[in-house]
Amino acid sequence: MDEERKIRFLVAPILFVASVLWGAWWDHSARELMEQVLTDHTDHPDWSKVISLIAGGGFAVFVAGYVIGTLTTFFLGALFQIGHRVGFTKSQFQDISMSDGAFDIVWKRLEAPKEWARSQELFAGAAFAYDVLLKDHAGVHQWMFRRLTAFNIAATSICGLLLSFLFGHCVVGITWTLAWCFPVVVFAFILGVTAWVAWHDAMDMFDFMISLESAKEAGTGSAPRSAELAADRK
Repeated sequence: MDEERKIRFLVAPILFVASVLWGAWWDHSARELMEQVLTDHTDHPDWSKVISLIAGGGFAVFVAGYVIGTLTTFFLGALFQIGHRVGFTKSQFQDISMSDGAFDIVWKRLEAPKEWARSQELFAGAAFAYDVLLKDHAGVHQWMFRRLTAFNIAATSICGLLLSFLFGHCVVGITWTLAWCFPVVVFAFILGVTAWVAWHDAMDMFDFMISLESAKEAGTGSAPRSAELAADRK
């Protein structure tokens, strides 16, 4: 498994567990239950229980990370599909988003037959990213990959935090309190802004590199259309 997926599988479930524990700390009955589980009859920490929970928690964190990641991918896919249908987003894919002008340049660069369609945007963008950018601009490709990684980590973390509210209240029985919900919601909002900025950074860079390739083929040595391409994409 690549490092990017390992990080995604770790960060989101850790935040999920941290949120549930934070909520339990502010709920008197849940805190008492935690103390009963982690201490012996003398009110001292039962380290055998603590070590067992930590050992078993490693596998649980991995599984939780996979579940949260799968749910995040599903919700993001549905969000972009709905956004595309109602005209809120140009693209129907969260991984690739190109303006009409950039899509036209990529389609011609790949020498694809017929006219392009938005349903083929993911395949055309991936082909250009790995067939052109990775070969000719490996550093830029790596930078875009890091920005998309930041987007995915933030998105999965938001999903994990939101799921912690449902799991903590409906399964564990933790009461929704202001002390629990407010800081978690604020942090989720910060993650949302981070995800939005990282996604737009990656997509704007993609359009910029497309314009550079277009200028290179035209022999102008400049990219006068890069700003227009970025402005054309929502």
